[in-house]
Amino acid sequence: MTSSPISSIEDINAALQNHNPFALLPFVGSQEVWGKEFPDVTTLNAHASDAVFQAINQIRTGQYQKTSIAITAESGTGKTHIISRIRHRLQTDGGALFIYATEFSDLNNIKHGFQRTLGDSLGKIGSQGVTQWQELASAIANQAVKSIHPHAPTLLSKDLVQKLSRNELSKNRTLVNQLIEAFRKTKPNLKNPDIIRAILWTLADSEALYAVKWLSGDELAQYKANELCLPSINGQSFDVIQQILDLISDYYQLVICFDELESVEINRGGFTKSQVVAGLVKELFENLSRGVILTVMMPAIWINKIKQLPAGVPSKVSAYGNPIDLKYMNGDSIVELVDLWLTEFYSARSLVPPHRLYPFTETQLRDLSSEEKPPVRKVLQWCRDNCKPTDGGKPPVVPKEDPVEEAFKKELNQENSNYLDDNYLLADAILFGFQTLINKTVEGVEIEEITEKVKQLGGKDDYLNFKIFGKEDGKNVSIGVAVLQYASGRALGAGLRRLIDYKTFGLTRGCLIRSKSKDKNISSHLYKTYIEPLIAQGGEFAELKEEEIRPLLAIRSVHKKREIDYGFTEEEILNFITEKGAVYQLGASNTLLKEILSDPSYQVPKHVLESNAELPSVSSYSESSELAEITELAVVGD
Repeated sequence: MTSSPISSIEDINAALQNHNPFALLPFVGSQEVWGKEFPDVTTLNAHASDAVFQAINQIRTGQYQKTSIAITAESGTGKTHIISRIRHRLQTDGGALFIYATEFSDLNNIKHGFQRTLGDSLGKIGSQGVTQWQELASAIANQAVKSIHPHAPTLLSKDLVQKLSRNELSKNRTLVNQLIEAFRKTKPNLKNPDIIRAILWTLADSEALYAVKWLSGDELAQYKANELCLPSINGQSFDVIQQILDLISDYYQLVICFDELESVEINRGGFTKSQVVAGLVKELFENLSRGVILTVMMPAIWINKIKQLPAGVPSKVSAYGNPIDLKYMNGDSIVELVDLWLTEFYSARSLVPPHRLYPFTETQLRDLSSEEKPPVRKVLQWCRDNCKPTDGGKPPVVPKEDPVEEAFKKELNQENSNYLDDNYLLADAILFGFQTLINKTVEGVEIEEITEKVKQLGGKDDYLNFKIFGKEDGKNVSIGVAVLQYASGRALGAGLRRLIDYKTFGLTRGCLIRSKSKDKNISSHLYKTYIEPLIAQGGEFAELKEEEIRPLLAIRSVHKKREIDYGFTEEEILNFITEKGAVYQLGASNTLLKEILSDPSYQVPKHVLESNAELPSVSSYSESSELAEITELAVVGD
């Protein structure tokens, strides 16, 4: 077999000049965990990933039921690379579901945050080409079918999704009812059949988003709850989380991974994010039927935060033994890493370089390891800065993008299906947006101070997110802001009540931030009781639009990760907002921020009023005992 001829140096240099192979920001986040994997040197820190795979196998073979593993490593040494490797290996091999937890918008209610993460993670594509929720739903449906037809063929997930996505709503409702009835006979001790109902609804693409929203602990609009035969509120209890994890354990291996614990955020009890997560891990571990819990962190977090907690917590966070420490790169692993990146680059362009490491030399790369323990990120940054092909002895001019802008774009492209219902996450992003505008005048308001301490005694409130203090036309203003994405009910009413209580909260006007959609329509009672008075006394209804909030969420994420993950200063981020705000809807250029500060229109928005049309109740749906649909499903693929 003959090797391909070497490409001309001019073609290779032109390709390198047009696109730096290492231009991608050398930071692995959730996008790489769930999406395309970074080129991975599988031998680098294989001891850590192998420990996880070994634990999964030992659980699979019945040696024990569960364990927890802690991995420690300094910034940039590849913690998230390891997670990405584990996730992609599980996706390739099949037989396991993966949950990746990084963001908890409210540390005071971390269980709800984890329930959201659970919903979002299981909404990612698994090993069968459908979402992990749909894999679980298929396993449940198969058990239900086989309880009636023991010799029925196993139904493929893709076939089930295709069939239910093609059916009309009424037909699926009958089918889901029949499957639940059959499944309950196999699980006489089933605590909450509605959870099974919601999981089965994920098989219908048109209803999956609503089902996952409900499973994530968010409220459904009443009309949609009625259509799916679900109560509008699932609840945000640990029992719900436990039942979902128990169901997974019945059919699949389970890996739960916690990452990005370095945040300095603290809850009302004075505990840091890492300590709050450690407490959750302990409770999960104690109640988990089967699975592996993986927690990755910097060594200082383990020593100074986790180890300082009561003895029962560290032992539950790392039941496998002492934390596994990641190693720095050596000459061999550096050469292998760069080789991988360049091979992918050249192969995609059908080019054959003069040697595998061009435009670097092996000596250059090995010399990097002689420096002080280079982490993966530093090696990739060096390659990015030094990838300069020669053309007649003259290095090309390679335009370099602002690294803050690159990080912002990366965060902007992150996927999170639940974020538009997360009041705390949205409010935090909007709050940060205003914090970047202190001492500036926007829409005639000179912003002086932003505070989350909105109560009379200086405490935080669960519904009124923050206040903006400033001056408008020489007068003091105090604008109360509440993000209220609740579908309806008590929580929405509680938030609206605060917005019109100017005296208690020291407001000159209130601002409601809420999406305008069928799912967010407001009942006539709440409309007349709160919305009309809010507008009449100079308040504002600012519509929450995805294109306006996403940039605020992205820049807030960059700011949170600025030191550990990106290595930015706060000044660099603020400069980016000032320079590129008009391009990316940041700072004073963000339409939502301007709308909150703008003069009140005194116009009551009519199109947010809920329709008066009668909705069918859950009890009006017949629960046919006929098994025609199950019989039909049992022969799918025959």
